[in-house]
Amino acid sequence: MSIVRHVNFFGSQTPWYGVCAGIGLLAIGMWMLYLFKSLKLPEERQNEILCGFPFMIITGVACALLVDALFTGDWRTWTANGERRIGFTFTGWLFGALLFLFIYGRFVSCGRMFLMNMLLPVFALAQAIGRIGCFLGGCCYGFPCDFGVSYPPGSYPYSMVGPAKVFPVQLVESGCLFALFGLLLCVPFRFRGAVYLLGVGTIRFTLEFFRGDVRGTMFGMTVLSPQQILSIAFFVAGVLLWKQAYDCAKDNLKTQLQSDDSPNFPSVKRKQSKER
Repeated sequence: MSIVRHVNFFGSQTPWYGVCAGIGLLAIGMWMLYLFKSLKLPEERQNEILCGFPFMIITGVACALLVDALFTGDWRTWTANGERRIGFTFTGWLFGALLFLFIYGRFVSCGRMFLMNMLLPVFALAQAIGRIGCFLGGCCYGFPCDFGVSYPPGSYPYSMVGPAKVFPVQLVESGCLFALFGLLLCVPFRFRGAVYLLGVGTIRFTLEFFRGDVRGTMFGMTVLSPQQILSIAFFVAGVLLWKQAYDCAKDNLKTQLQSDDSPNFPSVKRKQSKER
């Protein structure tokens, strides 16, 4: 199978990863506009979300670079005279984005829960598109196997394993993330953020075992990769977010039932007896 690593734009070669990352960001923006209309958000809330969006992206990018430099790469590659290596990890980006939403939601009227339930589902779609770019670019490749794909000379996988075939783990993850996004569309709004964190944590933790590239270490642990440790953190955060959403839904139902039984809001049975 031949891998096309670049796309030609007006005579210049652009890596497919950059193209797919741009499409992913466009998908996030389109999703926001769609929810603005479907949820009929007031202009004040729309402005709050739009003002925070670029800072969420910047915070995510900064954390993605830091996580890679701390646990996967090497600080010296940022300033070396020879070939520089600046890596980008999605789990680091997601950690930064979650951190920003958690802090920013404290100071805006829509709140943390609403921001996470609104934005986290489309992250699955954006990451699924980005993983296609990873496959075409050759990063995040899988372990050598007989039923995989081989990369051409000059690519990162070829420099590590030569012409050997590698498992297309990027495409598998992309398919799982597309399925997760479809599932999230069927989940009640208040639980979408929690289901996303549970799903992305499970998917990434499992597929890390099929990776063949250098995974790095975190806190001296070699059994699990840094991405798997962060995936566990995302899963735990998803459990906590689910519990919070469930408790909130239960309290709202309890309040509604109490109001239905109050003298000011007679129940259906009382109204029927009065009409008789």
